[in-house]
Amino acid sequence: MVQAAIIMCFLALLGRCAWIALVRGPDLAVRAVQQRSVDVVVSRIRGQILDRNMQPLAGAPDAPASSWPNRATVVVFPSLVSGQDDALRRLDELIPGPGVRAGTPRAVNLAPAAYAEVAAMADAVRGIVPLSVPSRYLGLASHVVGDIEVSYDWALGGSGSSGGDAREVVRLMCDARGQEIPGLGARRLTLGQPAGWVRLAIDSGLQARAEQALDSRAPGMAGAAVVMDPWTGQVLAMASRPSYDPDDVARSLTQPNAPMINRAVRPYYPGSIFKVVIAAAALSTGVRSPDSVYTDTGSIEAGGHIFRCHALERGGHGDITFRDALIYSRNTSFIDAAAELGAQQILDFGRALGISDPDVASAVRLPGSLAGVLPHSRTRLGPADLANLALGQSLVQITPLEAAVMMCAVANGGIACRPELVLEACGPDGRRITRAAAKPREPLEASGDRVLRADVAAALREMLAQVASRGTASAALGGMDVAGKTGTAQTGRVDGSGSPVFNAWFVGFAPVESPQLVVAVLIEGPESGAAAAAPVFGDICEYAAGAGRGRAR
Repeated sequence: MVQAAIIMCFLALLGRCAWIALVRGPDLAVRAVQQRSVDVVVSRIRGQILDRNMQPLAGAPDAPASSWPNRATVVVFPSLVSGQDDALRRLDELIPGPGVRAGTPRAVNLAPAAYAEVAAMADAVRGIVPLSVPSRYLGLASHVVGDIEVSYDWALGGSGSSGGDAREVVRLMCDARGQEIPGLGARRLTLGQPAGWVRLAIDSGLQARAEQALDSRAPGMAGAAVVMDPWTGQVLAMASRPSYDPDDVARSLTQPNAPMINRAVRPYYPGSIFKVVIAAAALSTGVRSPDSVYTDTGSIEAGGHIFRCHALERGGHGDITFRDALIYSRNTSFIDAAAELGAQQILDFGRALGISDPDVASAVRLPGSLAGVLPHSRTRLGPADLANLALGQSLVQITPLEAAVMMCAVANGGIACRPELVLEACGPDGRRITRAAAKPREPLEASGDRVLRADVAAALREMLAQVASRGTASAALGGMDVAGKTGTAQTGRVDGSGSPVFNAWFVGFAPVESPQLVVAVLIEGPESGAAAAAPVFGDICEYAAGAGRGRAR
């Protein structure tokens, strides 16, 4: 009896040992390591973000070190930091935070000069680990790839994170008192399951050129550029200035000029680029033809307010056709046309062309993406309000993305264009979903709702081509096979020196026949869209023509 009881107890203990070793063993092993280790995450290994040609824009752990930027990082274990007092004081100066002997274990990004000095001191100080960690970001399209951790679910219309839990850590092996175990030290490890990837419509070559054009033509100024294929609606480039470092968001939050705002999807007063809407409405309804004549005296009265043009002192421009009124951006002619059209028709055409359309803002699936502003259809607008609407002031705001969408409908013959930023995605499970084709249709053909008659779109293209060849943009774009509209809008704001701040615009397409590229450019500050924004547009179009990317590939 006793012998049987002993055998039963032995079998029970044996079963328990087998349960612990075979079933709970892996979990207990992990917990045992966790109890004697301290992990500091130095980077999250999220899903890759690729351009349309499968070139990485973000998350390229396998890229050669020479072709991918690195960030300088130091890992600090405060409880272990020791060394000479003067060295520790210098580390406190170089490494932001509460001090190298205070706070919790952490990874801190450093400027290159500070990192070089910290790395030189590492052998003489315990408890710090300097590392050169591959950046997640290439440096292009920061406001696209950095504003959201693009995910498989997000690409399909959701709003999740990038999925997966992979991360690179520095692990310090320590004893029960938290002291480093001699001989084991700190080591770099990759833990977890990485996510899938997302392929964007962005062309990295066009993206780089758009950013370079903004930096060289409008250095230090805030602004944005959006490049679209007018036939597919694919967003080939989206740049915003100032930019920021997604690897160091904390520093970006303290910088002036709000660098984390994606100005490509924020609304601005459009100024004279809104005349494209007025012209589309006037030509479509028969209120005006390209050859309709208006006599400009230099001013026009609307609702008791006098709206003047720069030719007032010499008696105005005299008799001008509606074509020339658009080419030379004559305000009085457009105020007169708007009065005949009435607010409702202008607002209807504005919305049809994508302005203040929440679907345009949501189509690119970027956080902070806003729709423009148009008065509600039931809003009663007086004559002065209607005049300001005709000039793109006061009552209307447009995002650069919406400006590009508007011009796509003109360029492609009158078809509404829905912007597409995501082409396809692949989840961690390898399941691949295609949202849009990377290559354009052959022959060129847009699909969607018709918002302009083909003859109206053709007339607008002919008029906008002359804006570049002999009109307000001729000084910047004369001789180029392009078309578009300049715009300058008052904002009511002043800069640090007290000078007024304007919104300078150019939105257009290239080439004139069979347009293959639409570009919208906004610059905050200058008083002339022709002088500030048109050259950025020209640089982008020149690159596209030279690189054979006048059309999405």
